[in-house]
Amino acid sequence: MIDLKALVQPKIESIDKLAQTLLRAFNLVNFQNVTDILNFRNHQAGDLLYTKQTKWVVTTEHTPLPLNDGLYLKALGDVFVEDFNDGDLSQSEYVQLANKYCMAASSLNRLVFDANVVYEFSSNTSFDIYVESGGWYCSGTCKLHWKSAPKVGYAVKILGRFKYGHHYASLVNNSNYHPLEGFNIGSYNNMLAGIGLCIGHSESLRSMNGAVVTSKFTIARVSVFDFDDVVSFYPGVWACELRQVNTMGGSWQTPFYFNGIDFGESIKLTNCFIADNHRRVADNELGKVNFNTGEFIIYGSSFNNMRVVINGDAVVKMNCPHFENPQSTAKNKRFLEVIGSHAYCVLDKPQIVIRDTPIYSNLFYCKAGSSQNKHPYAGGLVFISPSYNAAPNYRPDLAAYQDDGIEYESDGYLELVGGGGRVYLEGGAHINSLFYTNSPIPIARNLVGKSFTNSDFKNSTNSSSPFGWTIVDDFGEILVLNLDGNDMLRIQCDGGGPRASGIYQEMDCRNKSVCMLAMRYRWESDIELSESSFISIETRFITRNSSQINTTTRKLKNLNGSDNFNGVYWELARIKEFIPEGAELVRVNVLLNTEELAVENIVTVSIDSVIVNLI
Repeated sequence: MIDLKALVQPKIESIDKLAQTLLRAFNLVNFQNVTDILNFRNHQAGDLLYTKQTKWVVTTEHTPLPLNDGLYLKALGDVFVEDFNDGDLSQSEYVQLANKYCMAASSLNRLVFDANVVYEFSSNTSFDIYVESGGWYCSGTCKLHWKSAPKVGYAVKILGRFKYGHHYASLVNNSNYHPLEGFNIGSYNNMLAGIGLCIGHSESLRSMNGAVVTSKFTIARVSVFDFDDVVSFYPGVWACELRQVNTMGGSWQTPFYFNGIDFGESIKLTNCFIADNHRRVADNELGKVNFNTGEFIIYGSSFNNMRVVINGDAVVKMNCPHFENPQSTAKNKRFLEVIGSHAYCVLDKPQIVIRDTPIYSNLFYCKAGSSQNKHPYAGGLVFISPSYNAAPNYRPDLAAYQDDGIEYESDGYLELVGGGGRVYLEGGAHINSLFYTNSPIPIARNLVGKSFTNSDFKNSTNSSSPFGWTIVDDFGEILVLNLDGNDMLRIQCDGGGPRASGIYQEMDCRNKSVCMLAMRYRWESDIELSESSFISIETRFITRNSSQINTTTRKLKNLNGSDNFNGVYWELARIKEFIPEGAELVRVNVLLNTEELAVENIVTVSIDSVIVNLI
């Protein structure tokens, strides 16, 4: 009996060898995945091999993928992560294998992901991406989800190869890579502890120990969702850009200044969307964007339902930023606050959108100094040509009177910026849409060079002459008092005939367009004392030589016509007046007037603040 298998087998093997010889003659061998190449043991140096999308060469150069007989597999051009998927490895395993190859110093290839693929990673999976390698890229969007919080504390880390030292600038001179583009990291409404996108490396945010330099790179088209810290910058990071990086959920973290830190030169955020401060797992606190040190330059980015905190010695310059509170039920809605002792923030042409939900807090805040800590030393908050789109329910003037058990983040004044710190306004303000009644909301009571001295009667001792003000026709008594921790001015006017007693102050108004004044007052007298007493506020525009150009007087409710007497409620008075041509000074008079009052009677009014903005 003839053994057909014995006759045919040598011919089949001969045909296989012939096929391999022909393929090698043309340097072409095709494999399904990288595992198949590694399992094949008959490689020769110079062989060109192909997986689905990646081109390889067999070489004697050392790479992370060893073959037979001292040979190695080296990628030519981009490496496609799905070419490592052999059907047996998990997504965590084969993506880690691909990343280990591309991030090796001997490889430096770009790792390319297919668009619209969702990867599910275990808590044991995290990725280090070096700026000196080819980085990760997806032409569309690739989604990276974690089933639970990464055990090492971060999901993706962007870092450099070089230790911190005197010559780091020359070492990274050729970095300039795009380490990450086209990814969603994390899952919305699935808060996880740890960091979503970590940029830079050291032992901690406050230490240069173990730091490596991370600079001269761009991260683009990346979204990070619902990690405690969606983005964290570590020491050693400088001169980089985040473009179209969108985050929702937790905090942004940056280092605090300490002696010798090198961080934060020219970090740019371009067209980023930062929103929805969810409660963190670690401390149950709402997420914040924390700029603690360094220089940040922000172009056209949007902050929605997110608080920005400028702390330490951070310098933040925003060009055409957008602040908004869309569909929020929170009545405390602080957009941005400057609280660092040397912090400085510039908002150039910001767009401020206030939706029609009740808000009883000042949207912006600049911390005031004290005799012990004149705060902030080096900066403050600068508005350049701000624009507003306000809704009727934005009422910071009502913050002090809400009887709902909530402590509102407001000074209790009708103003956009609270806190009493340095606030500067340049270029005017677009206030047409800021009306909820017939008057606009003032910027702040503490505009540097454009506001009253002692506008809310703080920092004064009990005196008949309040600091910064001049007394007018004293027919009674004028005192600065502190009642229940609140500084205020009290004016008492004697009876015996027509009287007017009060205060005035002048300020420079040249080259301005609008004068906005707001005053809070309340009657302290009984209604029976008079039917003809009234409070008046007056803006008088004059030249340097005291020539009067124009005067606007607002006569407020008389005592008989007021529902709020006996010191129960505060009332608001407002003036909006266009500054006439030729005016150089504006004089503001605040007067208590009495008529036909018996000699033995005294009418008393308290004034909590007088806020004037020259815009």
